[in-house]
Amino acid sequence: GGIDAKAHKEDWMINLGRDSGRINEWLTGPRSYEWYTGVHPSQCPGVCSDGALRSLPLPNLATVTRKAAREYFDNSWALYEVMFAGLNGEEPFYRPPVHGLRHPQIFYYGHTPCLYINKLRVSGVLEKPVNAYFESIFEVGVDEMLWDDMHKNDMVWPTVAEVHEYRKQVYETVVEAIETHPSLSDDGVLVNQEHPFWALFMGFEHERIHLETSSVLFRETPLHLVQTPHHW
Repeated sequence: GGIDAKAHKEDWMINLGRDSGRINEWLTGPRSYEWYTGVHPSQCPGVCSDGALRSLPLPNLATVTRKAAREYFDNSWALYEVMFAGLNGEEPFYRPPVHGLRHPQIFYYGHTPCLYINKLRVSGVLEKPVNAYFESIFEVGVDEMLWDDMHKNDMVWPTVAEVHEYRKQVYETVVEAIETHPSLSDDGVLVNQEHPFWALFMGFEHERIHLETSSVLFRETPLHLVQTPHHW
C-alpha cells in the first residue's frame, strides 16, 4: 500500500516547480496587490470598516441595474480570490485532497470563471470562448453520487500564473458584457429564466456555492499549506 501511495503522490508533484520556483515564491505568504484580478478587496463593494470583505445581498431580480449586477459580480469575484489567498505556496493548489473525492484546488480556481463564460455563451451573451482548452478542462466538477473519472488529480495542470491570467481575461469579458449588453439597462430590468443574464446570476450563485465547498477542502489541507488571508 505504501508504494502505491507514494507513486500516487509523485504523479501530482509533476505540477510543482516548473518555473524555477518563481510562482511558489509569489504564492507564499500574504498576496501582493496583483493577486486580485478584479477590484481589490480594499476598494470592493462589501468591504467593511475593519477591512474585511463581506457578501452583498443578492440584487432584486425584478429590477436589476448594470450597477447592481457589476457590484454583485465584483463582490463575488473578490470574495473567491480572497479565499484562495489562503493557500500558502504552490503545493496546496495541486495536492489532491486526502480522500481523493475532489479535484485539487487549481481546478476550482479555474472552474468558476470557466462557468461564467460557458453559461453566457449558451445564453447568447457571448459569442466565443476566452480560452477553449481551459473551458474544457475546468468545466466538469465532481458528482459524489457517481463513480467519476478522477484522473484529473494526476494530470499536468496549467500553472497558477496561467490560470491567474485566464481569470483576468474572464473578469474583463464579463465586466464588458455587464456594461454594454443591450439586455441590461441603468434603469433596471426583470431578470428571469428567459433573460440572457439569468446565466450571469447562475454564475454568481455557482461561485458562492464553491466558497462553501472549497472552504471544506481548505479545512482538509495540511496546516502549513494554509494561511489566514487579509480581508477575510
